[in-house]
Amino acid sequence: MKTFTLSEARSAALSGGVLNANLKPVGSAFSIEFETRNGAATLIASVSKEVRRFANPIKAFEIIRDLGLEGGHFSVAQWRQEDRSFDRATRPDRALALREAHEAADIKRTLEGRIKKADSLSAIWHDHDQMFDEIEAGLAD
Repeated sequence: MKTFTLSEARSAALSGGVLNANLKPVGSAFSIEFETRNGAATLIASVSKEVRRFANPIKAFEIIRDLGLEGGHFSVAQWRQEDRSFDRATRPDRALALREAHEAADIKRTLEGRIKKADSLSAIWHDHDQMFDEIEAGLAD
């Protein structure tokens, strides 16, 4: 089966190569299949090259309308809405990145606070080793 990215589907639709679009259930989501003059084609994601899935069928209908297609078919016979929790991908890598970003933001706020204190006229000067020891002690709490 052929595959189209969104830009390829747009070009094919504008040139008259796409006859209609079908909304097909895939687990708890939907995919778009096109009927073209040369056979069937599936909409894929531009980056991952995997079948583009829509949790919300309204978004799929919006894309079909934006492509200028007026008709097609849809079926909900194979749609398993209760499988939504199984279809959702976990992102432990993203959670780790966000945790590290929050820790970095805390360190940045602490350093900015220290810089403001250092700029004040009543500042007491500390050795930089002592300052970083205090920061690490504060973060350890």
